[in-house]
Amino acid sequence: MRRMFSIFNKITLSSAPFYASLVVITSLATFIGSFWAVNEYQAYQESVEIIKYNYKYQYESRLKEELDKVVELIKHLQLQNDQRVEHDIRERVQAAYTIASHNYRLYKDEKSPDELRSMVIELLRPMRWNNGRGYYFLGRVNDGIIDLFADEPFFEGKSAAEFKELIGQDVVGNIISIVRDKEAGLFRYNLTKPMFAKDKLSKISFVKYFQPLDWFIGAGIYNNDLEELLQREVLARIQNIRFGADGEVFCLRADGTIISNQEERLIGRSVRDLVDRNGLEYGKAFLAAGLKNESTDYVHYSVADSSGGVVHQKLAYVSGYEKWGWVVGTSMFMDGMEHAIAIETATYQRIAFKNVLTFIVLFAIAVVFLLASTFYFSFKIKQGISLFTTFFQKAADSNVKIDNKNLTFREFEDLGRLANRMVEYRINNEILLHRDELRLDSLLQLGILEQQSLQDKYHFILQRIVQITRSEEGCLMLVDPAQRHISLCAHVDNSDKNEQRKAVPDLPVPVEQAGLPGKVVVGKTATIDNDFINAGDHNICPCRNVVSRHLHVPIFNDGKIVVVAGVCNGRENYDNSDIRQVTMLLEGLWLHVLKKSAEEELARLERQIIAVSEEERSKIGRDLHDDLGSHLTGVELLSKALQQHLREEVPERAEQLGTIRNLILDAIEKTRRLSQGLYPVHVVEYGLEAAIEELVVEVKKNV
Repeated sequence: MRRMFSIFNKITLSSAPFYASLVVITSLATFIGSFWAVNEYQAYQESVEIIKYNYKYQYESRLKEELDKVVELIKHLQLQNDQRVEHDIRERVQAAYTIASHNYRLYKDEKSPDELRSMVIELLRPMRWNNGRGYYFLGRVNDGIIDLFADEPFFEGKSAAEFKELIGQDVVGNIISIVRDKEAGLFRYNLTKPMFAKDKLSKISFVKYFQPLDWFIGAGIYNNDLEELLQREVLARIQNIRFGADGEVFCLRADGTIISNQEERLIGRSVRDLVDRNGLEYGKAFLAAGLKNESTDYVHYSVADSSGGVVHQKLAYVSGYEKWGWVVGTSMFMDGMEHAIAIETATYQRIAFKNVLTFIVLFAIAVVFLLASTFYFSFKIKQGISLFTTFFQKAADSNVKIDNKNLTFREFEDLGRLANRMVEYRINNEILLHRDELRLDSLLQLGILEQQSLQDKYHFILQRIVQITRSEEGCLMLVDPAQRHISLCAHVDNSDKNEQRKAVPDLPVPVEQAGLPGKVVVGKTATIDNDFINAGDHNICPCRNVVSRHLHVPIFNDGKIVVVAGVCNGRENYDNSDIRQVTMLLEGLWLHVLKKSAEEELARLERQIIAVSEEERSKIGRDLHDDLGSHLTGVELLSKALQQHLREEVPERAEQLGTIRNLILDAIEKTRRLSQGLYPVHVVEYGLEAAIEELVVEVKKNV
């Protein structure tokens, strides 16, 4: 066993499909029988389920249709009964109206209105109809007083407000509104008798206005009594309803009492006691479906035939008739479905044998075809793997790609695309690395080109920008601080390798007339257009070739654009990486320009400071020599004259004055020396040679 697994661990990928096919064929040979049996049995079960579904649908449709007919019958009989009752009470009111009118004509001149009312009341009080359930009532329209209520004399003499307080309904007020508006009409209401306060009796009445006595004459009857008679009639009709070969209709009360069934022995019993041979309490299921306690209205159960031997399937459809609190259902046997299932079973057994034999033959053919195709594709897999092996061996040293046309399988094509994408990714990374190296070298070269002019530096950076973006031409432009003019400072054309660098005229151009660079200055953002169409706009950059794509990048300093670099006709479409590379180069250039300008400005300021200090020293020296020196000389001459005068008169004072004179002479000498140090007049006026000779004389004197 271990040896066999070691063999499979060492097989090649190209031979794996062949061995896998052998395993698959062996597995199919082992499990095909059971699979076929299960599949055929499932097909048989599905066929039986379809038969059951079709027959069940037919049975359910028929049962629902018959039940709808029964419900329609009940509604029709109820409508007929309502129409009959309405017609009857109309006739009764008309008869009472005729009696009141006749008595009024006979005795209106002999009796008062109250006497006439009493006479008519006594005539109508004992009158009954419909087995004593119909009666009359009278009331005054203006006063709302009830004069007659034959069924309940308790209400006689009560006003409309009192009647409303007793039964909770403004019945008298509604009747008065009817006779005032239409003089006659039908009226339905619920009446609560004082002796039976918990029972609300539904009534139907017809009223008509009798103007001579200001009466409304009405006849009424209780709906409860009418419905009871109608229900008896409906049950008698349902008891005799049959449909199909064995269809029947049954009826239950909400409490579960059977009130109509084909088997009269079940009438009066509780439906909850009904249980089939399988223990299913289908009677409770009838009641639950009728009262909407279940999601379905259909109940499936089984019953035995009259002999008690054969069990038959039966289906019932149940629905509630809420108006009467009934549960009505229809049921029928499902013998047709059971017969169809038996025929389908025999047909399945006959066809199954033929299918098994056919399958064995087809399976043998499939095995041969599978082995042959597996061998072919194993060869193709080996060929594809060999191609990839060769590719990876060469990919380490070269950028060769795989030709997908030589690959048979889609997976190998996907791998080929990934491998080619890997090569392209490496090429792109090499390009990006080269661009980064070129950019860093350019920034380092700026430091080496310290003694070169700015024009040379501009041209050098522009050359590197063109190389990095792999473009044909490029221009570098300066923008004035007012953002109104652009000056071309460098232009590079790599399309002609033999062309020498040419001088670029430094002529400012207004932004509006500068073309693409001007639009960049106005828009204050970099622009890329890889589908450029020349619209004839003037361009500050002297491009020698037709522009098909271009890139322009601005550089900002203190919120203003100072430099714009533009390139065109790159080998590939420009993208954001080109903008990033150009931006970093231009920012490095501009920092170098700012550094150079700052150094030149610092040197200029140092020279200016030295010149100012020299001028101040010269001024102080001249002031000491011309003003203070002359003043001290004058003082010394006055002292000399005074000393000569005192020498004759006061010798002692003359000697003291001589001391003062010597101090003045020392001050004159020091002032002279200080002024010569600050402002060397002899150097300025007579030159350096005269100053040196004077210095030699001074040294000899001191020695």
